[in-house]
Amino acid sequence: MLTATRPQWQRYDLPDDTFTDLLRVAARGHGDEVAIVDGQHHVTYADLLARARHVAGGLRARGVRPGDRVVVQLPNWWETVVTAWGVVLAGAVLVPVVPIYRERELGFVLTQVAPAAVIAPETYRGHPHGATIRALLARLRSTAVLITVRGDPIAPDSFERVLAGDDAEPASVQPDDVAVVLYTSGTSADPKGALHSHRSLLAEVRDIARWCRLRPRRERVFMASPLSHITGLSYGILLPVDLGGAVVLQERWDARAAMTMIEESGCTFTVSATPFLRGLAETYAGHGPASLRTFVCGGADIPESLVREAGRVMGTRVLRTYGSTELPTVTMADPDADPDTAARSEGRPMGRNEVRIRPDENGSPELLVRGPELFLGYLDAELNREAFTPDGWFCTGDLADIAADGTVRIVGRIKDVINRGGEKFSAAEVEAVLLGHPAVADVAVVAYPDPVLVERACAFVVPRGDAVPTVAELRATVEAAGLAVQKAPELVLAVAELPRTASGKVQRYLLREQVRRQSGARAQSGSGRG
Repeated sequence: MLTATRPQWQRYDLPDDTFTDLLRVAARGHGDEVAIVDGQHHVTYADLLARARHVAGGLRARGVRPGDRVVVQLPNWWETVVTAWGVVLAGAVLVPVVPIYRERELGFVLTQVAPAAVIAPETYRGHPHGATIRALLARLRSTAVLITVRGDPIAPDSFERVLAGDDAEPASVQPDDVAVVLYTSGTSADPKGALHSHRSLLAEVRDIARWCRLRPRRERVFMASPLSHITGLSYGILLPVDLGGAVVLQERWDARAAMTMIEESGCTFTVSATPFLRGLAETYAGHGPASLRTFVCGGADIPESLVREAGRVMGTRVLRTYGSTELPTVTMADPDADPDTAARSEGRPMGRNEVRIRPDENGSPELLVRGPELFLGYLDAELNREAFTPDGWFCTGDLADIAADGTVRIVGRIKDVINRGGEKFSAAEVEAVLLGHPAVADVAVVAYPDPVLVERACAFVVPRGDAVPTVAELRATVEAAGLAVQKAPELVLAVAELPRTASGKVQRYLLREQVRRQSGARAQSGSGRG
């Protein structure tokens, strides 16, 4: 059984209900209303509860008990929402992972959480998820059952067979029980499993509903961010049910298709990263105002000009926000502020969250945060020693300015994380793989700015000999190691040596400055010598 490890530094007046309570209330109060829109497939609240009970029954029949972990690797499908609620009703712990994870990342997760079941597509976008997971489970000698979605419907452990089987009464859970393990990449080479309870995530969705003035039973949430992210889970699965509204799912991002879906479904609210906002702003230009009342934008650097332009062409309140998997929404722009004010910063602490600055070892202003939505700690409890101060502040690793009125502006980060279109990954993870290339003697991976994806990865390579590995060669190395291809460097710069401090640490800020100067010219050729 997973337990809370966060220091109990302060008592809040927090929600006393659970995810199960939310779904029961919604199904009882408006069961015939639509809960999920997935293309032409609509699921009502009554159907959602009934199908989730069948998933719970199917898990129970396959040996899953309350407190067990269930890994779910699914895209933005209606089955994903049903599965998440089914895991909850079974009293199990939901472990969502993004569909782009491959053998290395997924193997790490499966090893660490030791799941009782895994639910995934048989095949998705050309990748054989079913075969990959079966091989991993066999290698780990795991007894976990694999339930496949949108595969062979008559297979013994197909999702269709689960829905056709017996249902189950919801298991008894408590508000402080661990409900979800969400994996996030940090400065270390391996992803970190963040523990959230029913209480911490319900505090999050209710605070954002109050802050954004969301209306019960009147909101339609557009969700293109992965449901396996904190964003998709919080605002695509939990928030719509708590409000009694509907979620409209987009499986694969396409700005023009998104505009059509938003307008046809009358979507009023969304939370997504900068590339999604940019795509919609460009698409809506010349097409009049959007039905979206509010677009909460976070997860990547957000240009002030984009916030203003998107608000102008879409007629939508664009609210900059700052948060993380560990504390989903730390700050947010004031919905009632004028657009220029809202565009200039990440806003003030939302709800009862608190922020402060602590100088790091180099005297830089590291942001510390705490609040009702703060996670309970990491699955690997050893990571909590550096993550929390003794009095319960979470050390974000980000650098910030805090104005006299409490407004926060993020100015940089200590953590070496690449944020590619809202997908974050560790530079150290990629470096460890690239060092295995025979032509690489030393390497450092840093982000460089991109007008569409916000950031891409550049590899500074110290060649072993005269041959400089190409972008294509390093991409193949990343793929062969079982990492998501999105993590591969998209620019290679050769250097004689990496700049280091006296203690041997790579001076990444110097590399970031260099690649900013050179990326425009070098990106055309894909590689070069520094």
